[in-house]
Amino acid sequence: MELTTIISALQNAFERNDVKVAVLDDYWYKLNIETGIHSTGFCFAASEVIYRLNGKDNWKVVSLKDPDHWNNGTHYFLENRHSKEILDITRNQYEERSIDIPYSLGKGRGLRKTSNKAKTLALMAGLGELPR
Repeated sequence: MELTTIISALQNAFERNDVKVAVLDDYWYKLNIETGIHSTGFCFAASEVIYRLNGKDNWKVVSLKDPDHWNNGTHYFLENRHSKEILDITRNQYEERSIDIPYSLGKGRGLRKTSNKAKTLALMAGLGELPR
């Protein structure tokens, strides 16, 4: 599936409260509502949807986990396997709060099973079933 189609559908889905309720954990849902930044909390599910629909050969899922020095938690994004370009469609959840994302600290992460959150997000965004 075309990358621009996937990104557009996901960004539209981020704005819907029914999608937020279905996909986000309580902490991320509350932060999403409090900040008014619609992409907040969707980093893993969105990265997985793109990874599975746009091609595992194109992307690898990367996680940034540094609870002591950066945002007290984990962030997920994609790195192009060929160009090393970063694709982070939820970066604005940090940029709009003036938080720099230290992408260089990210580590590649394998995905064995399709997560329920990604399945739900893809379906609710109108992107259909996710391939394994």
